[in-house]
Amino acid sequence: MVTLMLILAVPLTVWGLIWIIKYFIRYGVKASKKKSLQQEELNKMKIEDLK
Repeated sequence: MVTLMLILAVPLTVWGLIWIIKYFIRYGVKASKKKSLQQEELNKMKIEDLK
């Protein structure tokens, strides 16, 4: 019974960790893209103000 639980638990744990890492990488990329877009908008506004 214990070995069966280990056989199931280990791959699930590994798969879960991989999924979490992938999720955080995707989330981090989205957040950095969002920041750069906001920065571009701010730069455009500054340029327009200078004109």
